[in-house]
Order: sequence, then structure tokens, then C-alpha cells
Amino acid sequence: MHPTTVLLIEDEPGLLEILALHLRVAGYQVETAQDGLEAWRCFEATPPDVVVLDLGLPTISGFRLLELIRDSVVSPPVIVITCLDFEEAEEVANHGVVDGFMTKPFEPKALIHQVEYVLARRRLASRAANEVP
Repeated sequence: MHPTTVLLIEDEPGLLEILALHLRVAGYQVETAQDGLEAWRCFEATPPDVVVLDLGLPTISGFRLLELIRDSVVSPPVIVITCLDFEEAEEVANHGVVDGFMTKPFEPKALIHQVEYVLARRRLASRAANEVP
């Protein structure tokens, strides 16, 4: 079984580095991207098991990237991380279903718990779908 891959997309280098380090220590294989175009290229090259997506990205916005991910053949769970206000958060909901939503600032452990939660939920849904007579 391959290690669980997280595609971490964050344009702030310091936060990207800290979150990537914590995810790696937690046992995840982490791919990182600092803008939407780089993120899309990573996604297409090797679809991850889960995506952690900042919405305020250069080149391709996080909103557009979310649409591209949801329209792809492989649609992994997506956790949105943002410092947006409530109205902008509501816009996220209009751009596609997200599996988790975290408002900055947050503790890296909280992100790890969120990743574990969405992956566990995905596994349970997959098992339930396979058990349907």
C-alpha cells in the first residue's frame, strides 16, 4: 500500500513549509505548490489522496482550481484553508463541495486531524458503496 499523498497548496512560503513539515511528521507524503498553475500541474501528474487548498492563489485562483479538481475524473477530498470572511466562504460552497473548511490562523495539528477525518470518511463511504447488494 502506498503512503497517503497530500497536495498542499499555499502561496505563503512560511506557512507552506510549516504545514508540510507537520504533515510529513504525521506520516503523509506531501507535494507542495505555491500557485494555482503549479498546483494543477502537480494534480494532473500524480492525483493526490487529499488536497489542502488555499483560495487566495496567484495564476489560477483557488476557486477555479476547486472547479477543475471537482470536474476531474479523480476527485479527492478537498480541505479549504482560508482567511476569507463569511460571504466569501459562502462563495466557496457555490463553487463546489468541499470536504473540510478551516479559517486561518489554525494550529497545524488541527489540519492533521481534518486530513485524517476526511480520509476516514472517504474510506467509510467507499466501503459502504462496495457493500450495497
